[in-house]
Amino acid sequence: MTTSVDQTLPQRWLFVPGDDAARLDAALESGADAIVVDLEEFTPAAGRQLAISRFATFARRARSLNVWPAVRLNLLEQGGRAELAALISNAAGALEDCPAVVFIPAVEHHAQLIALDDALAEQEHLYRLPAGSLRSIATLESQAGLLAADALLRPCEQTPHLLGALIGTGDLATDLGLSATRDPVLITETLKPWRVRLATACQTHQRLAIDGPWRWKNGLGTDQHWANQQGFKARCVIHPEQLEALSDLMPLATPLLEPTSRSHF
Repeated sequence: MTTSVDQTLPQRWLFVPGDDAARLDAALESGADAIVVDLEEFTPAAGRQLAISRFATFARRARSLNVWPAVRLNLLEQGGRAELAALISNAAGALEDCPAVVFIPAVEHHAQLIALDDALAEQEHLYRLPAGSLRSIATLESQAGLLAADALLRPCEQTPHLLGALIGTGDLATDLGLSATRDPVLITETLKPWRVRLATACQTHQRLAIDGPWRWKNGLGTDQHWANQQGFKARCVIHPEQLEALSDLMPLATPLLEPTSRSHF
């Protein structure tokens, strides 16, 4: 599907397993702006092949509802390259059946982004898709990744497909030695400087900054107001019931910045 340059970027990115038909149907009715079929964390290894086989149909349905269909791969060297090839092969050259955005996990080195960019360009060439139609988002979820955020997100001729970055706050908390059972206030306050680091790098380099999910029942409003002040205009969501509240809490959506006069989602 082709849209004009004033198309706004999705704000609420709902992550779902790809092998659960009921969850996928519910996601399409949830009000999310983008739905991420998460092959890396949410979909068990035994269900990944099924999830990939269903994605083309799912992507077409999502686009008919003006929802961005997206996917998070495993690391390229741990099956992600084959997952990407299978997803695009199943689309058989139909852009509307392809993911609009491809997430890559655990980014710490620029070489990872270059490798993904090369893989996306290869698939575009192989199936005669418009150059740049497959966009990428880096997941930064470790201290090493966040410390390198500015260098990773800087515009580069080798990574023209890169749209933005997601901060993986759950894995980052683990990397910082914070277990999920710790006080939510302690976890939130410890993560704030790292979230600011991502937001600042994205603002500097005109990337989409996607904030991590809010994992608790209470406190979403206060945290989202803080995130708005840092410049976040998008958020990862793992609890669909939070979507309605976020629609009222988040700032105006960001226009989609494209290097060409047309964009594809």
